[in-house]
Amino acid sequence: MHFRILDRFQQWWKTRRGQARNLEVRAEDLAEGAEHDLLFLQQHRFVSARATGQSILQIQAEIQNLLARRLQVVIQPGTYFVAQGNSQNMVTRVRQTVTLHPSSTARITLDAACINASLPIPGDQDRFDGVRRVSADLARFLEASQNAHPMTVQAGVWALTDRYSAAQIRSHLIWVDSGGNRHQAVSEQNVAEARRILQELNIKSRL
Repeated sequence: MHFRILDRFQQWWKTRRGQARNLEVRAEDLAEGAEHDLLFLQQHRFVSARATGQSILQIQAEIQNLLARRLQVVIQPGTYFVAQGNSQNMVTRVRQTVTLHPSSTARITLDAACINASLPIPGDQDRFDGVRRVSADLARFLEASQNAHPMTVQAGVWALTDRYSAAQIRSHLIWVDSGGNRHQAVSEQNVAEARRILQELNIKSRL
């Protein structure tokens, strides 16, 4: 029995070492010191990306370097983290970079917006596994709106992902103050600014 267990472990370990060597060989083309897109790195299995919900404005990301080399990772606007439960996916709003030391994990807070308005806003119990890229139009909007107010960005995102009108967006996101009074989180000014950016990019919406 012990011999069979030992033999299986040795075979598993040999396979893992072979996979690690193959990974390092494939990574030899990565330019030293250059920035590499998170989605590209994940697609080539050089990194893994996970996250935990935080609010409608941010997520807590965890990026693991699967290589025995230092990586400069760039997270572009339009990179979204895939929800594992019944919550909205979260898309990054601004460009951010992070340095990954060899075989290490970095934990960073990312400015984000919700996509899929019909689903619940993620909380700290919601998990995300893996990243993908939004549509070309949405990526263009996010790139152009990096300096805009978060609620302006949210208005533009839901206008494109869910085809929401201005009235639908403003009535959808409500916050309640300490006195129990309800307020619209997205202002008319936020909607107007999102509409302006979309029009400048020649992207059609219902705003």
